[in-house]
Amino acid sequence: MSIGTSSTVTTPTPAASGAAAEARARTLTVWAGRVTAFIGAGHIAVFTVQSWSHWGDWLTGRLHGPAAIEDPANTDSLRLFWSLPGSFAVPLILLGLLLARMARTGQEVPRYVTWTLAAWILLGGWILEPSGFPLGLVPITLLLLAHRAHRTDPSKPHRDRDRKRGGN
Repeated sequence: MSIGTSSTVTTPTPAASGAAAEARARTLTVWAGRVTAFIGAGHIAVFTVQSWSHWGDWLTGRLHGPAAIEDPANTDSLRLFWSLPGSFAVPLILLGLLLARMARTGQEVPRYVTWTLAAWILLGGWILEPSGFPLGLVPITLLLLAHRAHRTDPSKPHRDRDRKRGGN
């Protein structure tokens, strides 16, 4: 403390900074899950409106068999099928809900999930533009920030940090 001031500077204890890092990682991961589920739900909403006239055909089996799939009259119906019920929208919603649950229960999302999702989003955005793929960069960024917060948590062992110190 210096003369004329009434404040002191304290450094947080490792336990306190570890709890803060853990809370930040959880919050980021929950939001990544919410955004991922929202993107999937938005995809379903948009393509349900666009494909509504084809639902009767789909439910009655008009697309059954190779002849129906190869019939040029079914091209629009097939395109819309792969845009909605055959798309990744439902698995994307489930992934988002899973991410949020993992965060709420204190589990760290494996890095391979983040990197695989990032590769899929970047490849899809590269192949098909304009598309909604760039929206996926939001949850990817949140997950990467959550991984970074986990890595800076001094209360948890980290493979790279421990290796530099001569640990396992």
